[in-house]
Amino acid sequence: GWHEARVPTIATVVPPGAFTFAGARLKREAALKIPVVVSNRINNAEQAEQVLAEGVDMVSIARPFLADAQFAAKVATGRTSDINVCISCNQSCLDHVFQQKRASCLVNPRACHELERPFVRTAAPRRVLVVGGGMAGLAAAATLAE
Repeated sequence: GWHEARVPTIATVVPPGAFTFAGARLKREAALKIPVVVSNRINNAEQAEQVLAEGVDMVSIARPFLADAQFAAKVATGRTSDINVCISCNQSCLDHVFQQKRASCLVNPRACHELERPFVRTAAPRRVLVVGGGMAGLAAAATLAE
C-alpha cells in the first residue's frame, strides 16, 4: 500500500494528480472492460474534470470532503471558487488516524466534530472584521460569512 512505500504518494511534496497519467494510459492502452478509477492528490473540481477528460471513468477523492463537506454540492451548482481546498498537509486527517485519533482537517477544524460544534445562527447578525489570514482567521471568516 501507499503508506508502506519508500516514495511518498500523498504528501504535499507530491504534485497534484501526479500518478493519474497511469490510470488514463491503462484505460487507453489495455482496452479494459472494467471501470478505471484514479486518485491521489486530486483536490479541486477543475483538476478532477481534467483527469476525467483524459479518459478515466471515475475520480476518487477523500480528503477534499474533510476540507469542505459541501464539495460536491458546490461543484454541482457551479460554485467551485467557494470550495475550501484541501492542502494535502495530512496533519489532522491521516496523521490522526495513524495515531488512532479522530480525523479532522487543518483547513476545516469542524470536520468530524459537526455534532459537537454545531453552527447556531444568531437572531441579531452584525458586521465583523476578522484580522489575520492564517488558518484560524480564514476559518472564522468563512464561518461568519455563512
